[in-house]
Amino acid sequence: MEVREPEFAGQDYVVRYGLRGFRGALFGLLVWTGFAFLVAAHATSPSIPAGIALAMGETGLLVACGVEIWRAARREVIFAVHPDGVYFGSGQVKEYVPWELISAVELFTERGRIRGFRGSYRCVGIRAVDTGRTSEHGAAIRSAYRRMSGWRIDRDRLIGSVQQYAPGLPVIDGQDRSQGV
Repeated sequence: MEVREPEFAGQDYVVRYGLRGFRGALFGLLVWTGFAFLVAAHATSPSIPAGIALAMGETGLLVACGVEIWRAARREVIFAVHPDGVYFGSGQVKEYVPWELISAVELFTERGRIRGFRGSYRCVGIRAVDTGRTSEHGAAIRSAYRRMSGWRIDRDRLIGSVQQYAPGLPVIDGQDRSQGV
């Protein structure tokens, strides 16, 4: 069952796709294109496999640029704080979490391997109300989150919105979450 995107009012904190992801893809495309021109200019004899590899890399980065522009044009909601709870959009699984199930909104870093390289993502998530299933007394389970890839959270606006709709609910800096290699 897919969660439909709720209606958002002017005072809700809503984050939508923008051109930030496109800028990263475009930068990668420009670097790769420069590399391809250097290889072609200094090649003493043409190599078909090298030409195919360079063309495939160029094509992949062009597709990435197109996908990022498509996302920005659709203005899809990635994350929202509104009177009924917190909404995590984008991706294949959209999640809506009502305020009564949330014990904290959390900002944290997820570290691990990303496409073979060590890296990290800033993330935003929620801690669910403790139902006694946690290993630590008083700790809550991180039940939903999104990586901030191509978008960012305005911490002050997030805190203001959370306090407006759920007074007293904390916005915390969580522990780093390392993912398996």
